[in-house]
Amino acid sequence: MTRPAARAPRGDLGRTWTVAALVAVALAGWAAIAATPDGFRVASWWPAAGIAVALVALSPLRQAPALGAGIAVATCVANLVGGRELEVAAWFAATNGVAGVVGGLVLKRFRDRVPALTTPDDLLRLALAAFAAGAIVAVGAGAAVRVVLGGEVVETSPLVLCSHAAAILALTPIALARRRGPRQGSDAEAWLQGAVMAVVTVGVFASDQSLALTFAPLPLLVWAALRFSVRMVATELALFALVSTTLTGCGRGPFGQAYAEGDFGPIAAAALTQGYLVCAVVLTLPLAVAIQQRHALLARVSADEELFRRNFTESLVGMLLLGVEGDRLAVVELNDRAVRTLGGDRDALLGRHLDELVAPREPLGPVVQDLVDRRRDGWSAPCSVPGRPGARVEVAVALLSGTGEDAVLSAQVLDVTAEHRTRQRLETAEKLTSATLDTAACIILVTDTEGRIVRVNGATTAITGHEEKDLLGRHVWDTPVSPSATNDIEALFVWPNRSGQPVIRERDLVTRDGRRLRVVWNNNVVRDEDGHATYAVMTGIDVTTERTSAGLVTHLMEASISTALVGVDTRGRITVFNSGAGHLLGADPHDMVGRAFADLLDPAQLRERTGTEDAERSFAALVRAVGADGESGARDWTWVSRGGQRRVVSMTVSATEDAFGEHVGYLVVGRDVTEQRASQELLVAALEKERHAVERLQALDDAKNEFVSTVSHELRTPVTSVVGYTEMLQDGSLVEPVPAQLPLLDSIARNGQRLIALCDDLLALSGLDAGTTQWRREEVDLAAVLPAVEESVRPLVAGRRLDVAWDAPSGPVPVTGDRAQLERVLLNLVGNAVKFTEDGGSVTCRVRREGGEAVLEVADTGIGIPSAEQDGLFQKFFRSTTAQKRAIQGTGLGLSIVAAIVAAHGGRIAVDSEHLAGTTFTVHLPLAA
Repeated sequence: MTRPAARAPRGDLGRTWTVAALVAVALAGWAAIAATPDGFRVASWWPAAGIAVALVALSPLRQAPALGAGIAVATCVANLVGGRELEVAAWFAATNGVAGVVGGLVLKRFRDRVPALTTPDDLLRLALAAFAAGAIVAVGAGAAVRVVLGGEVVETSPLVLCSHAAAILALTPIALARRRGPRQGSDAEAWLQGAVMAVVTVGVFASDQSLALTFAPLPLLVWAALRFSVRMVATELALFALVSTTLTGCGRGPFGQAYAEGDFGPIAAAALTQGYLVCAVVLTLPLAVAIQQRHALLARVSADEELFRRNFTESLVGMLLLGVEGDRLAVVELNDRAVRTLGGDRDALLGRHLDELVAPREPLGPVVQDLVDRRRDGWSAPCSVPGRPGARVEVAVALLSGTGEDAVLSAQVLDVTAEHRTRQRLETAEKLTSATLDTAACIILVTDTEGRIVRVNGATTAITGHEEKDLLGRHVWDTPVSPSATNDIEALFVWPNRSGQPVIRERDLVTRDGRRLRVVWNNNVVRDEDGHATYAVMTGIDVTTERTSAGLVTHLMEASISTALVGVDTRGRITVFNSGAGHLLGADPHDMVGRAFADLLDPAQLRERTGTEDAERSFAALVRAVGADGESGARDWTWVSRGGQRRVVSMTVSATEDAFGEHVGYLVVGRDVTEQRASQELLVAALEKERHAVERLQALDDAKNEFVSTVSHELRTPVTSVVGYTEMLQDGSLVEPVPAQLPLLDSIARNGQRLIALCDDLLALSGLDAGTTQWRREEVDLAAVLPAVEESVRPLVAGRRLDVAWDAPSGPVPVTGDRAQLERVLLNLVGNAVKFTEDGGSVTCRVRREGGEAVLEVADTGIGIPSAEQDGLFQKFFRSTTAQKRAIQGTGLGLSIVAAIVAAHGGRIAVDSEHLAGTTFTVHLPLAA
């Protein structure tokens, strides 16, 4: 396989060589023009193109613009010296400058590198550079001939393309093949080939004949490509091109003679010559490059083979060459180290199968097939050695070459017996250490001699919340779990007298979630057999609960609290007596320890409840009340202080156990409830009095409702008679009234109607309060209720400048309820709106569906209701201050009746109003199912 060419170093020809190359461009161009036959508008051979492209390719990238300008100047000078006009010279100069830069940059891959002819890719770039440069000049030359000389582009451009491309292909490789490559031929063969090539070239191109002998130099060029270096082939091609082109231009050789005899035109003859040169280059140069690559590859293969043989025989690792026999590997060759590693002698091991010499954990058959079929790059595994009981080897197998039965594989065998035994001991010790660390219910940190954490047990994460990955590798004093200060930790490794002497510290630790723990640290170092410190082990025990509990108990016992806490042993003797109990009984807690607990209680009460006055027996009877849950219910007891003062104490008794579950005593918790019990007795008496007062109020309310109902019934009958007789007097049924009497009769009728309406409201409100109102349940269409209400309201707006609008829906709005009561709701709301809206205002009544509800909305532009008074709007006899100030008549019962009717129908009512800004009442009722 061909290796990619190494990147060539960046080059710089230097100023001298650059100037020399530009001079060569000028001289080569002048010579080409001078050698151009008469009748040619352009040169048939332009060697300056090859020199220009080589110059740009071998120079730094930054110099490309300057070199292009230099090439243009040199070309212009050559054309002027050659006798061409300035305008033509300028055209050719510009195109040759651009072509030289483009061709050189294509060879450089448009990067700052020096190209070389070592791979087929380099040849492809050379061909692309020649074509690109030739095409650019062909376009420019054709334009010049067309514009300046008036010639045909088709006659000129092909010749220019061939002349420049052939020159680049023939001359540029000399500059690119700068290193002398490997060759097979000797110097004598080289001289012989060169002489024969010269004779044949001159014989073919110097004679006056037109025979097809142009093939004769080609085998000699192939001879050079097969036997000699690329540099020599490139040089020979350049000389061949120079000689053949020059002789052809003089009318000699096959192409020149054909032109002289009229077989070809001048342009065709010149183009044919350059095409012949291109074919010679394409035939010879790739072959030379391929042969050079082959020599280089063979040299590397030979070197690699020699290196492999040395590595194989002199390797410190056992090496085997293996052949394929079915799905098994047979030993073809092995070195001395492999013989010693596998056990036995060379002759006995040769030809045996690998799976007989080593015992892997997996069968080798599938592995061999994967390696041979190149589905796996290699295989390695630890194996035991049947020839050496107890030995362990590491085997690695890889494919060297070939496939199938012809595959050759290599195996490396490394004796790891000592390492295996050591690893087993270390793994055992590591497992023991890990088990010890992981089962310890305390924080354990292991650090190296620099204080960096190398091991953390699982309990550390469980207690502190800090993950192992967040602690490993950090200095222990830089972590939140540091057991002490930096200097104290460093002293573990420095002070010899601390060897084996643990250092105990108590320190606060902050967990990951911000909790503060109290930890007791025990720090010590581990030393090797020479007494040098190797590790530090830091063990922390969380004593937060113990310290908190101890502090809490101490604080609880000494705190000035009102709760009495008394610890009692199993014989009824006081062991703990807190300050609360001391304040309760006026005694010193220290003096109470050791006394019988029964002495604190009222003797008469104790004898009454336990049946004995003996301290131990009465206490035994007392604690029998402790239930299965270990605690008795709260019960009031009378405690007697030293001064004889009696206090009522709510007391519970609970059993206490030690850490092993053994019963050790009792805890008595008492709370002074003397004042509370006295207050409860007063409260009970007050509640009893309040109950009697509520019963009396209820009776009065019932009497009031009955009185209102009776009075309303009794009042409505005579008022109805008065109104009826008044109507008879008004219409003249009895006697024709005097005109002066009509206003008086109208006033009597109007006030009678007001009394009737008031009686109706009182009766309705009384029925609603007493719950005696009879409700009908039927389907009522609210849209059909509007006309009846409109008819009832019409007398109220007669003679007034008031705009009353009725907005009925297009379809029915059915609800379930009492039609008369619903009409009363709508009539009361519309009547209020008309009454409280001044002339010039408006009242709107709407009925609509909204979701699953029927909505009644009555809006007006009247005097409104102040916000502060709206909370009492639906209470009985409520009238706003605005209505009172304006002396608007009313009883204040209408809205309370409306609210009661709406609530009885399962609805709700809302008001939106402001003072002097109008009022909107909205009633929501559920639609009928």
